[in-house]
Amino acid sequence: MKIGILLAACLLVSATLQSASNSVEVTCQKSFYTPDVIHARLNEPLTLIVNATDVTHGFAIDEFKIAKEIVPGNPVTIEFTPDQTGKFDYYCVVRCGKKHLQMRGTLIVE
Repeated sequence: MKIGILLAACLLVSATLQSASNSVEVTCQKSFYTPDVIHARLNEPLTLIVNATDVTHGFAIDEFKIAKEIVPGNPVTIEFTPDQTGKFDYYCVVRCGKKHLQMRGTLIVE
């Protein structure tokens, strides 16, 4: 009985750690994202929590049909499962300043 309880507790901790490792906080600031590179695993759910710190920004990844507006103080949660490997650009879709077109990052799915 004790072994069964211990095994169940280990599985719960393992599931919690696995889901936490598939969550990434992304910060938008004029002309850049932090982080500017995100790593993900093929066919594993990914959660991005995207927050703007200064002005309204956007976050888009064309290959995964993601396009969101990010308003300062209102984090946006984006959940998806990458179903193809490769390097995919993410970029701002809201004109946010002079360097708007330079606001880019890379999602790497392996």
